[in-house]
Amino acid sequence: MKKIVFLFSFLIIITSCTNNSNNKEINQKPDTRISLQADSIINTVKLTDTLVIFDGTCRGCAVENSTNYTISDSSNIVKLATIKTIDNSPPDMDGGSINKEIEITPIKTGKTVMKFYKYYQGEDNTKNDTVFVRNYVIEITN
Repeated sequence: MKKIVFLFSFLIIITSCTNNSNNKEINQKPDTRISLQADSIINTVKLTDTLVIFDGTCRGCAVENSTNYTISDSSNIVKLATIKTIDNSPPDMDGGSINKEIEITPIKTGKTVMKFYKYYQGEDNTKNDTVFVRNYVIEITN
């Protein structure tokens, strides 16, 4: 009887230890979004990567809808692709913040210094004196 219980327990343990590494989704794409780091850090990325800058603005304030972003780079090897707005706050909540994901796409290989501008556009469609600038050093490889 002990042998049967032991054998049965052993079979349960063996069958429960399965390797699920072969159960990956066939159409799953690898995440190629790279968060850029400012200051003197060199951001080394591949040509197939998507570069992302995470930013935010106040929710429900005067500048919420007037926040704009632009970039310029010294070698013209990256371009501003999309700006995604993510609001995780409930609709009935006042205040808070809105997250922005600024996606930048590499065009060709090389090294560049990219300037990232965040500014608030006034009612007269001109830039106010509130401009934030961050520098990014980016090296794009194959």
